[in-house]
Amino acid sequence: SALGETVGSTPIAMWWAFLETENPILDGFYQLNRASTLDKARGAVENIEAPGLNVVWANAMGDIGWWAAAKLPRRPAGVNPSFILDGSNGEAEKNGYFPFNANPQEENPARGYIVSANYQPVSPTGMEIPGYYNLADRGQRLDERLRDNSVKWDLQNSQALQLEPGTGYPQRLLAPLAADLRAAANGSEEQALVEQLLSWDGQHQVDNTAATLFNQLVYQLTREAMADELSEAFFTNLLQTRVLDSALPRLAADASSPWWDKRGSDAVESRADTVKVAWQASLAHLRSTLGSDSATWAWGSVHTLTHSHPLGQQKPLDKLFNVGPFAAPGGHETPNNLAQPVGPAPWSVVYGPSTRRLIDMADASTALGINPVGQSGVLFDEHYKDQAEAYIRGEYVPMHLDAEAIKANSRSQLILRP
Repeated sequence: SALGETVGSTPIAMWWAFLETENPILDGFYQLNRASTLDKARGAVENIEAPGLNVVWANAMGDIGWWAAAKLPRRPAGVNPSFILDGSNGEAEKNGYFPFNANPQEENPARGYIVSANYQPVSPTGMEIPGYYNLADRGQRLDERLRDNSVKWDLQNSQALQLEPGTGYPQRLLAPLAADLRAAANGSEEQALVEQLLSWDGQHQVDNTAATLFNQLVYQLTREAMADELSEAFFTNLLQTRVLDSALPRLAADASSPWWDKRGSDAVESRADTVKVAWQASLAHLRSTLGSDSATWAWGSVHTLTHSHPLGQQKPLDKLFNVGPFAAPGGHETPNNLAQPVGPAPWSVVYGPSTRRLIDMADASTALGINPVGQSGVLFDEHYKDQAEAYIRGEYVPMHLDAEAIKANSRSQLILRP
């Protein structure tokens, strides 16, 4: 069961527009690949009714656009389908679908570029679009970089943009807690750590120690504030959702929230009380896990990427089939989105860029790209893992796109026979 120990005995019905709509998706992509105008591209994308996709498009005449391609159902007012709905009182009813022109979209925006980073989009009609969206911080960081008109973008500085390991989320979360964190610090060493954290720029480089301290504190704040109300089973489920990304900054900014009070005690704990417990628990865990010298708490020593093979789940086959671990820069919802879950150190990357690609549309022959592991899934093949170390170092390889370049740079050929 997807709900694990919390499944209960009440039947739950699932509904998906993909199974309800006509969805001529192949026609849509066929037309999109042959669209010569913005109008034709928009008409093609309207045929992609499910699943929900962001489709980004450009043509040689300079038109650019993106569309949220999906049939978005009309629901009763105030209903959020991220939650389990009560089918007995009308919450789960759908009154048809919104028209495609109400979907989130942009065409030839004045800023001259498009950023799509899976965060909450805005419909041109202002309709509500409930969904399981990512933090806005990654998109905001990309937009912040792209808005700099002094930069002339090329392949080199575009690589740096893709590999950007920073985010504004830490300061957004920590700023309301600054006084409480300073009060929680015992002695000059801890006070120095608090100041290091509060002045941190959010860069998750492999040698950064503030990143380690921050991500441990995020987990401890979550545990101290919420685990007592939820029980371990529900708390474990909560850690696997993105709702925490939005909830934690709101909680941090609300000193009067009832979540700060510890359930089961006679005392009424304040935000400062709970922050202090979380701070001390964070330090205790890092000291016991990484040693007492905080200067050694490097992000890359606890934030690692392993490419796991299905057979590698059985030890000792992991030593043979798995690729890694590698010290990983970036983090949860940074542009270099090598994301880890909320939890105690150490952290394993659970998702990230499935490929990196840079194409100069004026000269596609200079295109660059990289895969996370390699081009072959066959163990012992020379291309099984030959890109893995270059990928984690932020390197790229040429993408040969024309026949002459392919012939000149081919080293071997794979023939698949039925």
